[in-house]
Amino acid sequence: MMTRQERALRNTVILLAVATLMLGGLLFWSLRAMALLKGEAADGEASDIAAAGGQPVTDREWIDELKKKHGDEVLLGMLNHIVVGKEAKALGITVTDEEIEQELKRGMSGYGSEEQYYDQMQSELGLSRQELHEETAYRLTLQAVATAGITVSETEIDDYLAQNAERFTPRKQMQLSMIKLATYNGANQVMDRLEQGEDFAGLAREVSTDEESRQHGGNIGTVEENDPFWPEELLKTAAGLEAGDIAGPLQVEGGYAVIRLEKLIDPGKPDQDELRGLIRQELALEQAAPLQQVESDLRAKYATAIYIDNSLQD
Repeated sequence: MMTRQERALRNTVILLAVATLMLGGLLFWSLRAMALLKGEAADGEASDIAAAGGQPVTDREWIDELKKKHGDEVLLGMLNHIVVGKEAKALGITVTDEEIEQELKRGMSGYGSEEQYYDQMQSELGLSRQELHEETAYRLTLQAVATAGITVSETEIDDYLAQNAERFTPRKQMQLSMIKLATYNGANQVMDRLEQGEDFAGLAREVSTDEESRQHGGNIGTVEENDPFWPEELLKTAAGLEAGDIAGPLQVEGGYAVIRLEKLIDPGKPDQDELRGLIRQELALEQAAPLQQVESDLRAKYATAIYIDNSLQD
């Protein structure tokens, strides 16, 4: 069973996996550059940064190993940021902080809170809030560059909405918490303890076998009423609860669950201007060249030169 958070994370990974490596590399090389400028690392004897069994590892050995394994990706990522920035400036394209925040909020869909989203990005992708903000800005800028000059008519948007009406129909959402156990008897015992007044979040942290939700006191975020990745029985049961109600044991993949409905959310109608803007961008991207090709073309346009390895040349 894939949780809501895992599905959201899967989409984020597609967009940010390459960025993770690049940003990590950028941070590392920036720190090393600063160290060199400050004289903390001279061209002479390399300093030891670690040791195992009495055998040292020098900072130079570490740098060389990183360059061998990740140097190509980091270098291309740095060059991409340069050329996309130059093209955006030439086209008069600017991504606002508001646009970045809206994009980040869309990525948070399905998480119990903003904090949970950022914690997940940090633990799974190694990205801080600032790095997520910077990479989101880059991705939006790249998309704007790729779609510059592409026109999508209002009629095309209307047709798309008509053909995908179900996709854009608001659905009720349930904010749930869960305690997962391997056996029915184990879940029953949890029900008994809850009925005796024990704290749900505390029990989740103590006994739940679901590692992701356990660290958040059982919070699994927001689940849509017809989410295909959750058992139908669980969704029907949850939809019949009042906020604060507990139900279980319910069979789930890999065991049994006790759930609590935290909040029933009626999302209401989406903002039509925002919705049409998203569809416009989606349709424009379908007409544009693949983003990786756009980056490659821009590296060629701005006479990118790589001096260390000809295999990186386009």
